[in-house]
Amino acid sequence: MKRLILLLATSLAMPSMPLFAASADCDRSRVCLARTLDTYLQALVAHDPSRLPMTRNIKYTENGVRLNIGDGLWATAAAAPTYRVDVVDEEEGQVGLLGRINENGNNNWYAARLRVEPDGRVSELEVLVNRRLGGAPAGNAGGAPAREYTEPHALMDDVLPQEQWLSRAELARISNTYFTGIDTETTSRGVPFSPLCQRRENGNVMASNPDAEPGSMASLDCKTQFDTGFQVIVTDIRERRFEVVDRTKGLAFGWGYFDHDGTPEKMSRTLDRTMVDVAPTFRQPFSFYIAEVFKVVDGQIRQIEAVLATVPYQMESGW
Repeated sequence: MKRLILLLATSLAMPSMPLFAASADCDRSRVCLARTLDTYLQALVAHDPSRLPMTRNIKYTENGVRLNIGDGLWATAAAAPTYRVDVVDEEEGQVGLLGRINENGNNNWYAARLRVEPDGRVSELEVLVNRRLGGAPAGNAGGAPAREYTEPHALMDDVLPQEQWLSRAELARISNTYFTGIDTETTSRGVPFSPLCQRRENGNVMASNPDAEPGSMASLDCKTQFDTGFQVIVTDIRERRFEVVDRTKGLAFGWGYFDHDGTPEKMSRTLDRTMVDVAPTFRQPFSFYIAEVFKVVDGQIRQIEAVLATVPYQMESGW
């Protein structure tokens, strides 16, 4: 009953909202989109959805499940996100965030996507939270030591010279080759990796990790990992979407599902393609719901930052 009263109060408050009302001159500019993201985070931590200008029919999902505004993370966020990568897309009027957020003392990896209408109101809000309940690997995977970085790679925030800006379509195309390279290939031949490409998942360096055991998967660069043929454990990548693309920083924010049907018995983790048993974890059906930001420099994938969480096998997308 209290939750119902809160939602009714929020609904009634939305049309006026004098302090946080949408501005007709917002026009989904870069400044406006960044401001809207900050307003959302302030409202989230305050557990007060009425602080965020929203359309009456806003769609909100958390880990792929449709929720009411005010439920889920809205009730448990305890502090503003740390380890923050912002992606701003003026052309599509969308803004995204990848980082880590405190939920009542739990430091959980987190991603969010907001669609902002021309009047400044949010019409879509998609959230992914890796809650430490037995989700995706949190370290020691592929020979990577359990170390979570406190800040994203500095490259993620670098603004590229304007002459190096690529179109939205090209940034999405280049980034999508990564998903295709896992989904249907067993080499890196179709993926334009930079030799310096590094990949982080839930704050852990999973490729080009200088602290990993030499020769382990985590010690290999992105291209070499693909050339081992490890991809056989991923049986499908579906519901791929690149809705937030930041041309000024060369960032493409992809969302989708990695399916593992549990049937592959052998895989390779070395360039000589020596076959080994697939770990028991991947010998059972499950899926990863993933949000992944790709940094593209000079037409090559230079840095990858991802948040992923375990969900039921072949779970349907809320989008």
